[in-house]
Amino acid sequence: MSVSVPEAAPSSGDAAPPQAESFAVYLTRKLFTDKGYHPGTVPEAQALVTASDAVLTYSDGLSCCIVCIIDREREPSRRFTLAPEVVARVANDCLKYTGRVNGAKLPLGLHLIEVGKEPPSAADRERLQGYRTRFFSRARVSASYIDTFACDVWHNEGWPRSAPRPSYLRKLLISPRVESTPEVVAPPPERRPVLTVALLAAIVAVFGVEHLFPLEGEGVGLLGPSVQTLWGLGGLDWTSVWEQGQWWRLLTAPLLHADVFHLLLNGIGLGFAAWMLEKQVGRAWLAFVFVLGGVGGGLLSLAVNPVGVVSVGASGAIMGLLAAVLVLSQRAPMGPQRVQLQMGALRFLVPSLIPLATTRTSDHVDFAAHLGGALVGGLVGFVLTRVWRKQDAVPPGTRWVGALSAVAWVALMATGPQVARVHGLARLENALIPAESMPTPADDLPAVAPGLVARYPRDPRARLFQAAVLLDAGDAPGAEREIRAALAEREVLEHFFAGARLPLKLHEVLARALLAQNRDAEAREAVRPFCAAGEGKDAPSELTGLGLCETGNP
Repeated sequence: MSVSVPEAAPSSGDAAPPQAESFAVYLTRKLFTDKGYHPGTVPEAQALVTASDAVLTYSDGLSCCIVCIIDREREPSRRFTLAPEVVARVANDCLKYTGRVNGAKLPLGLHLIEVGKEPPSAADRERLQGYRTRFFSRARVSASYIDTFACDVWHNEGWPRSAPRPSYLRKLLISPRVESTPEVVAPPPERRPVLTVALLAAIVAVFGVEHLFPLEGEGVGLLGPSVQTLWGLGGLDWTSVWEQGQWWRLLTAPLLHADVFHLLLNGIGLGFAAWMLEKQVGRAWLAFVFVLGGVGGGLLSLAVNPVGVVSVGASGAIMGLLAAVLVLSQRAPMGPQRVQLQMGALRFLVPSLIPLATTRTSDHVDFAAHLGGALVGGLVGFVLTRVWRKQDAVPPGTRWVGALSAVAWVALMATGPQVARVHGLARLENALIPAESMPTPADDLPAVAPGLVARYPRDPRARLFQAAVLLDAGDAPGAEREIRAALAEREVLEHFFAGARLPLKLHEVLARALLAQNRDAEAREAVRPFCAAGEGKDAPSELTGLGLCETGNP
């Protein structure tokens, strides 16, 4: 319901100057342009219309607030005359227009504002004090009195949801009056969720890869790969990143998931957040925020989590998308659209940031990654709101951001050889004899060696044990065959036994097997690299005892 301003009555002679606009009229217009209120109200509150000069209503599908304005500047004798119990009943009848959050009914606010040119009298304060309900009441009623002469606001301390606060009213009183119109935000162009679908397909495909290339170890959850598999395919851990320089894990870890339940939850969150953001800012910015959120979450995860924890999952990237959606919702006009974006983002963000645990290894949740991703996404959204003009449908810097995102995704693709190498080495490590299964001097080596070769054929130590047994039994050709099979595992020897004495021991046993077959020249050639280990160094005693190396310096 709009407020009309009566014209001043003409007098004889010169025309009278136009009457100044009352503050009540100005306030009505500002609530409409700045706060999203609309003239009029719902049918259940029609009784308020006859008792007020203007009635405004704010509704966004969840919250609802009704404001009644009485203009005592134009008519000092004007008062709000409805009894407090009538107003309370009206407020209760209007509760149907508020929504629910997690099953809880949201409160309704009904606020009365009287505007006069003098301070409120004691009688006015006592009367307005009656329009106040308990704080925990779902139908909340409150009242204010605005003194335009002293630029002051008296409030009866009620707090209806979405009502204009005393601080806002005081600011309007003391600030120069500015004409304003509701901001018009350029709607984004129609976009299909191309990148959203691609991201969902990517995490599902990577989950399939986890099961195509498993490593030993027990998985957790439904169809959960082992922690070693997750690490071998690019999971994030402190030692690999900080000590071995495998920074590429910051890009690969967000695509991995610990089990079906983990994948399903992240898929739902990613589908919602990515689609909301893709509609708002487009694919380039979506890709940019996804990458930054994942990296930011990974960095905070590394900083907080203990050494030895393997963290995986797109949660950090998803929290970044949700935080960006929440911040960028401020661009939407006040009303249902903004509230829908905010509530949708908060439904995922709030439970995801509660620190119930610290990691994502096994059945824990990496809340550090969640927080890191949310902080980065919120920062990007904040910067974007500052530089993105509301009359522009497309955010600025889209081309540059798209180029940076493309570089990041190319870098992710380039991690393929690194992942393959690490996965292969992890697979080789599984082929080695565990420390607890290594034979001791008390063990019967002829009895245990064949079993070690059968279970760990790629471990050169198993072949060495079997060769020693065969050589003692007089089977020199068999011993030679075992040693040459061990030496053929070059990758295992170079990665796991570089700098150890195992290569020397293998060549010593090979030389013994060759000597037993009267192949002295071949035996000398087999140990020649070890006879001259380097300038100024003596030959190993194991070889000089065989007479294959000269004693002393070469």
